[in-house]
Amino acid sequence: MRIVRDREDAKWLPSRFHFALFRLFAIVRMSAMAPRPRPGIIVPIDRYQSSFENYAISIWYFATVSCFFTAVMPWWVAIPLASLVVQLPIYVVGRGQGVNSIIFMTSATLAAAYLATTQTWLRWAAWQFLAILALNALAALLLLPMRGVIRKLEARCGL
Repeated sequence: MRIVRDREDAKWLPSRFHFALFRLFAIVRMSAMAPRPRPGIIVPIDRYQSSFENYAISIWYFATVSCFFTAVMPWWVAIPLASLVVQLPIYVVGRGQGVNSIIFMTSATLAAAYLATTQTWLRWAAWQFLAILALNALAALLLLPMRGVIRKLEARCGL
């Protein structure tokens, strides 16, 4: 794992974020701020080190999947069951974060695609899920030509 020492602004390096929307926000944020030396701080540079991103995505995913489960059962059963089912691929597949992420997102996307065609209130939950996926894909496309900018921001922090 790479680390940056004595630089407070390094917490906004795009390489510290996993999802493209967060990476794009980090580029804008770090480009707009001046270098901030701060002796004694150590910032790990790893895609999974942003606690805000990790919690935001996991809460969003769990809330959306819980809504999807209410399509077939009462909410008071759907929420506890969703908390168990969301973890199921981790135990069944156990192949690592990449494979589990593919399984999680594919299954939720298939459920969202189906529920988006229904005439219930769940279509709004399904459409917001699909919209966020589309926004993330668009952000990923915007990031492709910005690789040079990311390298310059990393070089500014000594990476």
